Amino acid sequence: MHKNNLEIENIIHKYLLKEASSENLDLLSNWILEEGNETIFENLVKSHLEITMAMNKPNTDKIKKELFKSIKRDKKRRVVNTVMKYAAVVTILLSLGYLYNLQDQIDYTEQNRLVPKEEPVTITLDDGSVKELTPTENKKIRKADGTLIGSQDHSKLTYSKTAKTEELVYNTLNVPYGKRFDVVLSDGTHIFLNSGTTLRYPVAFVRKEHRTVFLNGEAYFDVAKDAEHPFVVNTNGLDIKVLGTKFNVSHYAEDKGINTVLVEGSVELHKNDEPHGKDRNPLLLKPGFMARWDRVGNEIEVENVNTRLYTAWIEGKLVFRNTSFRRIRQTLERKYNVTIENRNKELEEQLFDATFDIETIDKVLESFSKSFAIDYSIIDNEVIIE
Repeated sequence: MHKNNLEIENIIHKYLLKEASSENLDLLSNWILEEGNETIFENLVKSHLEITMAMNKPNTDKIKKELFKSIKRDKKRRVVNTVMKYAAVVTILLSLGYLYNLQDQIDYTEQNRLVPKEEPVTITLDDGSVKELTPTENKKIRKADGTLIGSQDHSKLTYSKTAKTEELVYNTLNVPYGKRFDVVLSDGTHIFLNSGTTLRYPVAFVRKEHRTVFLNGEAYFDVAKDAEHPFVVNTNGLDIKVLGTKFNVSHYAEDKGINTVLVEGSVELHKNDEPHGKDRNPLLLKPGFMARWDRVGNEIEVENVNTRLYTAWIEGKLVFRNTSFRRIRQTLERKYNVTIENRNKELEEQLFDATFDIETIDKVLESFSKSFAIDYSIIDNEVIIE
């Protein structure tokens, strides 16, 4: 839904005065996701708050207490959706760092600060040797016999288009929690790998064969077109077959299934027990739709979605809409390579709206604590939510 800037400014103004309705917050939440609106949103919010702070110095303690009281009161009335919408926009504002400079007033001590674990991105070559890929480096990648097969440019690995082979030779790229990495295959296909992802792929593709790669984790594919050689993403339970397209696949071990979100082009989904070429009824996915394959029931459900929700991670953003805290917690663990133990079982399945575009896990946790009244502590570098 498109709203002009004046209408959106009025909604933001209502929110800052605590007069925004649930419908207002729904509109604002969706409007922010539209291309170009995030910058407008930041400028409007910053202007409003700078004016407010210039006129009077806000009582931040009072603001926090009133917010917590409002959230808890609404929870008791079981108006969960409304309170989450209210809290969601607070989180967005906090993540931008503008809400009454609350972030600047936090006194972090080394004792209360998380130190994410550092693990290297690695590549396993065809001879079984494992090499570390440091994101700050530029270097050549060679096979065991010294043959040049590609090059690394910081967080991007590009394979030579001239590489030829009569048999498939595989490399495996492992991206740990807390890191992201790109790889451009020999056919020109660009793959963005999210945290906690492993991709096995040929150094060069063989003629008359499908271009098949094997994925565990999450990746965004921008597939080079080649009508004679379909591109296939093999996951544990599902094959995704394309000719040339852009799509996102999420396939983590802790998830109940595999999500495929199509941004552009078309893809065919084949269950692994019905290999492509033999499957008489493959599912054809259209742009703007997500196919969710359930591991237990072995069924595929399709729904129309906002694709940006599933691809914002490429830009380093975290966007959640109607998402359980369990999934948010798991996403934070992967992105920042930290451990989060949630002892609040009721919280685990509550649904939240939140958007983050900040650098540290400490700020994310503080935003959740202030916006949703979630209590946590840091013990031995592990987050404990009570």
